[in-house]
Amino acid sequence: MDKWLKNKWFIRVFTLVIALLLYASVNLNDTSSQKDSILPGGNKELMSMNSIPLQVYMNDEDYVVEGVPETITVTVEGPSTVVTRTIIQKNFEMFVDLNDLGPGTYTVPVEHKGISNQLSVYTQPKELEVTIEEKAQADYAVQLDYVHASNVAKGYEIGEATVKPSSVTITGSKAEVEKVSLVKAIVDVQGATDDVSINDAPVKVYDQQGNELNVFVEPNTVQVDATIIPPHKEVPVQVKTKGELPEGLSVDSIKTDPEKVKVYGAQEVLDAVDAVETTVDLSNMEKDTTLSVDLTKPDKASKIEPGEVKVEIDVEKSEKKTLSDVEVGVKSQQEGQKVTFIEPANNVIEIKATGTDATLKGMSKDDFEVFVNVEEYSNGEHTVPIEIEGPKAVRWNTDTEQATIQIE
Repeated sequence: MDKWLKNKWFIRVFTLVIALLLYASVNLNDTSSQKDSILPGGNKELMSMNSIPLQVYMNDEDYVVEGVPETITVTVEGPSTVVTRTIIQKNFEMFVDLNDLGPGTYTVPVEHKGISNQLSVYTQPKELEVTIEEKAQADYAVQLDYVHASNVAKGYEIGEATVKPSSVTITGSKAEVEKVSLVKAIVDVQGATDDVSINDAPVKVYDQQGNELNVFVEPNTVQVDATIIPPHKEVPVQVKTKGELPEGLSVDSIKTDPEKVKVYGAQEVLDAVDAVETTVDLSNMEKDTTLSVDLTKPDKASKIEPGEVKVEIDVEKSEKKTLSDVEVGVKSQQEGQKVTFIEPANNVIEIKATGTDATLKGMSKDDFEVFVNVEEYSNGEHTVPIEIEGPKAVRWNTDTEQATIQIE
């Protein structure tokens, strides 16, 4: 044995044999490992992916399809490294191919491309029942649907509104598009006190029974600008005059355009407003005149709309008329009091009225209220002023401006 160990050729051959055995052993283990990874019970993995988009291949210029979900669940099974890579990269596509199909109902498989052939692929659902119909398209005007319209702030109202664009294009199956009865933009005005501006009000489409239709809307949102009107009240315009017309002229009529205006403000302010006043000067007015005048805003009101009105004053040649035996009444007489007129006798006076011929012709003493106010007087004899209220279209006077009365 020692002789062999001392032989250099023996040592070289022995070393070569050992090396070959080691190489064969390592190579065999690698091969076994590779084979085990693709055999049942080897290093396999199964994983699912939710919400994977499902594409549709079809002639979408002429047809629409129903029954295709937007997403599906995809499960892959195979070598762990391939499964992991597929899950992470998602370089694949799931689809249904309807290119060769016309109108009708079909059962079609869910297909895929871009997934390694080392993997088994399962989808949920595996196949779909789809309905293909002829495509239709039409334009419809957008109406407004106010949500909580009855719940705007107390006293406020919804005014005018604009919608941009004012119409939308609806696309869908011919049968669905023919059902369209109403297209609405939804606007929530809950508690609104200021104008409402919405850039993306959703557009909904309904049939005649109020059911929402499954159609494509372009655009599916619109811009809505709605006016919210604060509390307001419409009241007449009252024109007061100052100064006197030149001698020989009388006011035939005074009209305003508009006759009524809107007053805005808190409700308690509006409750106290019955009219809006303005004043015109009759001095030097020798003919029919139209004036633009500003209105006086009631105390604490926020605004008047409009704030200016036209006042038309028609004048005519004056005529005179005397009304005799106009009775003088008594106001604010206390219970149990007795009022006796000493002067004028029989408590009647004469009124001299000046106005246009047309006005005077239809006027009688019943158009005047003549009275003495005894509220501040006690028992005894008193001289009190006679007060006269009469038509605004005439001027009047009386020679009897005071009365002597006895209160008991």
